[in-house]
Amino acid sequence: MEGHTKKKINIILPGLGVSGGIQVVKKYKELMEKDGWDVIIYAPLKAYNLHRYRSNIKNKIHQIYCTIKTIPEIKRKTEYKWIWKATNKSIRNADITIATLWATAFDVNKLSDAKGEKWHFIQDYEIWDNEAWGRKAYLLPLKKIVISTWINEQIRRDIGIGPFPVVYNGIDTEVFHKVACIKDEKKINFLMLNHVLPKKGVANGLKAFEEVSAKHPNCVLRMFGMCDSSNLPDYVEYHQNPSKKELVELYSQADIFIFPSLEEGWGLTPLEAMACGCIVVGTRTGFVLDLGKHEENMMISEPGDVEGMVGNIERLIKNKEKSQDICNKGLRTIGNLGWETSSHNLENVLRGGT
Repeated sequence: MEGHTKKKINIILPGLGVSGGIQVVKKYKELMEKDGWDVIIYAPLKAYNLHRYRSNIKNKIHQIYCTIKTIPEIKRKTEYKWIWKATNKSIRNADITIATLWATAFDVNKLSDAKGEKWHFIQDYEIWDNEAWGRKAYLLPLKKIVISTWINEQIRRDIGIGPFPVVYNGIDTEVFHKVACIKDEKKINFLMLNHVLPKKGVANGLKAFEEVSAKHPNCVLRMFGMCDSSNLPDYVEYHQNPSKKELVELYSQADIFIFPSLEEGWGLTPLEAMACGCIVVGTRTGFVLDLGKHEENMMISEPGDVEGMVGNIERLIKNKEKSQDICNKGLRTIGNLGWETSSHNLENVLRGGT
């Protein structure tokens, strides 16, 4: 992989969406092309059978539904090359082909050697659809890249393989930075992501906020997410599917970002919040194992420890000078997470570097 010759990279998406993981893949394509790589992202029209349900009939119905839902996106998603499914006939010969979800790993594993080295880019421990199938995917003979130490630990603990090269995701500080916005300085402004997956710990985050706000009535909680607000209490000010501009304003309004995940592959939103001047009160999972320092650049408790999170928030409220110091050190942490650095690190791994 040396020299200036263009190297062909195929990336296989698991399907459509606006998830953080897909945005990461698109960012790598953009940056790698600037460095002279020839990158195509393939988007299969035929949805994957995620084996989510015990009933094969339900799985097939879900697969058909997701396939139909994809069709209207063809004209809108012009950055992808559309195929029915990933096969030797539908994708080009290349130097490297990369799977981006456990389900795509099975297709990539079946490809001929003409499609190049086979890799699995792992952005989370992806066993929530079907644990057995997810674990089988990690045992396939694909080279692997992970985005956090936490993922390596889960794979080693449950499957007994690894560790694999770690490449941190980057943060676009040209987008995510503190902006001027209307903010009631008499309020203590909290922000949290809403999500339907239990592992995101939303219920714990709400409990922690409620305990704190019982002592400090000037607390305000805003939340955002792709899902609706049916799982949230009425006191939450909810913003569904905000634009990037709106999201930056939400981050900039907030004093404290609650990150209550029970487990996390990385954790993009707390880092975006940190880049906008929020103090993150979070749990020891995902990026926290690699970048988090308790009482230095964030406040850390163990996953599921609501009282620990409450105590961390209380310490911030009572010590403004300490809070400002943590905020400043959080900004310095983000300064080391440029996307160009992440892209070069990924390219180095793909070239066979360490």
